[in-house]
Amino acid sequence: MQSSKSLKTQLVAAAVSVVLSAFALSAATYAWYVANTKVSATTSTISATTNGFILQIDELKNGAQHGGEQKSLEAQTTGATLSPSSTDDLKNWYVCNGWNNQGLVTDYSTPAFSTTAEALPGEYEVASKKYNAFIKSDYIVYTITDTGTADVYLDTSDGEPVTIEPVGGEASETMVGSLRVAITTQEIGSDGKSCVGEEKLRVVYAMRDETGKGNDASAIDGWTSIQNKNGTPTLAKATYPHIFKGGTDGWVATKGDSGDYSVAEGTKPIARGVGYNGVAVRVYIWMEGTDADCVNGKSIENSPTTYNVSVKLAGVARS
Repeated sequence: MQSSKSLKTQLVAAAVSVVLSAFALSAATYAWYVANTKVSATTSTISATTNGFILQIDELKNGAQHGGEQKSLEAQTTGATLSPSSTDDLKNWYVCNGWNNQGLVTDYSTPAFSTTAEALPGEYEVASKKYNAFIKSDYIVYTITDTGTADVYLDTSDGEPVTIEPVGGEASETMVGSLRVAITTQEIGSDGKSCVGEEKLRVVYAMRDETGKGNDASAIDGWTSIQNKNGTPTLAKATYPHIFKGGTDGWVATKGDSGDYSVAEGTKPIARGVGYNGVAVRVYIWMEGTDADCVNGKSIENSPTTYNVSVKLAGVARS
């Protein structure tokens, strides 16, 4: 018994500006991405049914839609303007705060996130302009009927489980190369719409394996992030589980000729034992500032390109 669904995010590139100082323009070809590119997103999620077992997804604020028609649901979330940022745990976020005379980033700060009712998650202001360190979408994954549970995995039945497709123009190497897509899970509370317990970071996906150095004075090869080391923002090797295009072994379900999904022994699920009450699944999207691709010289300013980011999941019934 199995089911699949896809999360589709529309990213529109037009103008993100990291205002670092009054002389930002004179150093625009250095530091992290400073090319005035705006990114907004609309996320839609569709679930599928197989063998009468229905595993579906909706916005978390709506809760599980029990008692309605057993059909695929579609969820929409609003995007925002992204600026390059860095995180190792999705809790502590950092942005570029200064650089040396060689144009290499030397200082980082935590954005003062807005706490107003209208503010989106990750929203902050620089010089009276609003930016977002990340985009966050909140979902609930659940079974329509209380007849069993399923483990949820990344789905490779149609290729890569995460895709970033440029539409309407040339893809920006900066955008595609530095984009990170993280998936977390959390237990649903008694009201069916809020969460309790720890939010668990399951995995972070990128379009390519990171092997180079970013534009930081302390840059090192490979997957890196800014982390809180004894109270000081410090660049270090990323500690979160990460996968990339062509390197997803150990995280995916595959579909056989019969149409049934299966997983190899030891495969890690995104969520385990998903049932009638559901589980919260969140998707975070950000541009990793320490990535070797997150450099202004590789960007395309004022690009009309949109990006379709899709995350595919498959449910495998528990025996």
